[in-house]
Amino acid sequence: MSGARMEMVKKAYEKLDVNKDGCVRLDDIAKIYDASCHPDVVSGKKEEGDLYMEFMSLWDTQVKDGIVTWDEFLGYYKDISCSTESDAEFYNVMQKAWKLEQ
Repeated sequence: MSGARMEMVKKAYEKLDVNKDGCVRLDDIAKIYDASCHPDVVSGKKEEGDLYMEFMSLWDTQVKDGIVTWDEFLGYYKDISCSTESDAEFYNVMQKAWKLEQ
């Protein structure tokens, strides 16, 4: 993952870390994540609610404690980065999903 993409992921994680304690809780993700802009929802392949539930099930993978660590978050976006060709597309996905400022 390029440094620029890593910075975008870090920006999203920091936004989710509302308590600024280095931990992101599943509740924090649920409050901010916007599934309506996901390509599968836009194309009609999946319903927004179904995609949201799938997405939420991806987190909290290392220890089932309701906390998403930086490593879990970064690991997920490393996979997404590999399947996203352009930086512009990656940034667009991140900005829409996490309501990040441009």
